[in-house]
Amino acid sequence: MTGGGQATWLEVDLSLLERNLREVRRLAGPRKVIGAVKANGYGLGAVEITRALDDSGIDGVWTGSVEEALAVRASGIRATVIMFGGYLADQIGDLVENDLTPTVYDRAGLTAASDVGIRRGRPVGVFVKVDCGLRRLGVSTENAIQFARSVHASPSLRLEGIYTHLPFGDLEGREWARQHAVAFDGLLADLAHDGIAPPVTQLWGSSGLIAEMPDGSNTVCVGQLLYGFSPFAADDGSALAVTPVVKALTAKLIHVGRHPDGAEVAASPYVLGGAARTGVLAVGTGDGMRRAVTGESMHALIRGQRVPILGVSLEHTVVGLDGVDGAAPGDEVTLIGRSGAETLSLADWAAWFGCSQLDVAVTFLGRLPKRYVR
Repeated sequence: MTGGGQATWLEVDLSLLERNLREVRRLAGPRKVIGAVKANGYGLGAVEITRALDDSGIDGVWTGSVEEALAVRASGIRATVIMFGGYLADQIGDLVENDLTPTVYDRAGLTAASDVGIRRGRPVGVFVKVDCGLRRLGVSTENAIQFARSVHASPSLRLEGIYTHLPFGDLEGREWARQHAVAFDGLLADLAHDGIAPPVTQLWGSSGLIAEMPDGSNTVCVGQLLYGFSPFAADDGSALAVTPVVKALTAKLIHVGRHPDGAEVAASPYVLGGAARTGVLAVGTGDGMRRAVTGESMHALIRGQRVPILGVSLEHTVVGLDGVDGAAPGDEVTLIGRSGAETLSLADWAAWFGCSQLDVAVTFLGRLPKRYVR
């Protein structure tokens, strides 16, 4: 989808994605790199993001949405697509038929994948997910070695990989992750002792890569770094050599209103402050837009000037235009990017919304029409 005829659109710079991938490869060293394209490519479009990563020679992509994975396949992209657990066991047959590699972490999934292999007359490649302490998805560390042995021994299955997930966002979390990583390293050692060597073993993602965590696996699975987001808090002190791939968020004025009472009029339920002239943008809470958290004030840019965002409703955002001469319907308003000497960033929106840049991308930017540029 493009933003050519749209009143609001997001610009995604794929050349920056490719540059970020080069930086990730540098940090990863000899390890393989698999890109996470879950949550619709972190809100930036799973199909186009996967195509750009595949063209850049990434070792594969990982996603959790069956619908998005099927869309990748329907677009003709033949990249290796590994599925996080986001489906029931009875869907595994459909995944395999579409050349998608399933993850198994319980007996139901293992049995379903094995049955598909028996019907097809050839082994089905699977990944095993281990829960090393996140307490979300995965076979427990206590049962992981026997589970992996079962997959390896089955004539209808092929153990393509084994992985876990230990994300963290601060120093306390890093220590938690380091302690829980010991169990995964022990599992890999036990498998090696048994002569079991999966082609992919993966422990760390973006946070572990930046923190240079010790790693006995041969692969990293990176999401946030690829898109130029930091997994750490802004005050963590982490210096990242990556750039946000969100280049611009632009909206056009669809209406300019004149209010003779100006600031003297009482605020309405939808407009938080008065202005003699206001502009309306066709983006609202239905698109993921939010109101600012307490103590924050949101802004937009028009004709190189910073203007206040006065109100947000289901389909519209209202900006104050006092001091902006000649503003008219059709004028472009910058929500992310540069206008004259002024700039607004994804980090600004994260501060205004009181969340991470990743949350802004997935819940707000992910719903908007996109243009892809290089």
